[in-house]
Amino acid sequence: MAHPRDLVSLAVAAYSISAVVDTCCALLEGDDRYDLLPVPLSYLGGAHARAQVRRGDLASRHQDHWPRVWGARGLRYAWLAYAEPPVVSGLGDPSWRVVEMAANVVALRELGSAADSVAPLVRSPVLRVRVAVVRALGVIGEYEHAELLRGIADVDPRLLVAVDAALRRLRLRLDRTV
Repeated sequence: MAHPRDLVSLAVAAYSISAVVDTCCALLEGDDRYDLLPVPLSYLGGAHARAQVRRGDLASRHQDHWPRVWGARGLRYAWLAYAEPPVVSGLGDPSWRVVEMAANVVALRELGSAADSVAPLVRSPVLRVRVAVVRALGVIGEYEHAELLRGIADVDPRLLVAVDAALRRLRLRLDRTV
């Protein structure tokens, strides 16, 4: 099974970076006309995408979040600046998997415009989302976000490690005590 990074690299070589980013943005925004997209889903979702599409209508099987996840994940490996608004919008997706992946992209691409959308998500009921959000705040947050991070009263070690790392990163990035 090919790594998503390799699949996206193949898609960029075969179709162009703008075609890949356009497809990722369309998916992230909920476009479900998969046959009309510039890049086949299999380049973004691999074997999982082929299997899901082969099984039929994703929405009727409550699997329609997967293309949005694949779109967000594809933006980890192919990026053009115009993808920022769809990623920020993805933070409000009803699926926690999409929100988690969008938060990961926010951190990786250092999307400061997402700070106001990311901050409230530290209260998500899903641990994986909270961890991704805390990591994103460490990258894009400002001084006021340090207070929010210090206020997290969770005992899960994965989240506590992420909070410590985010606070350390904020201290270094902002060059002040947080």
